[in-house]
Amino acid sequence: MTPVHLDALAEGSLARLHATDLDPEACHQLRALGMTSDCQLRLCKKGEPCIVQVRSTRIGISKAVARRIFVVPIGGPLPGQA
Repeated sequence: MTPVHLDALAEGSLARLHATDLDPEACHQLRALGMTSDCQLRLCKKGEPCIVQVRSTRIGISKAVARRIFVVPIGGPLPGQA
């Protein structure tokens, strides 16, 4: 499947981290929060901030940063989620 911008996912969708187009410091911060290479994540909320769940942690990311994170969708919204 083709990578898409994180903010292009539907809320509740699952995806796998593919790549980022961020400066090294921002990449380091995301890795420290658990967003590592090929990790699975779920988009909880679109907008400002974008809320992403990685493992058991929810992370708030600015919309500008979310547009520079590329993911590969692996599933649609979970049951009971928009």
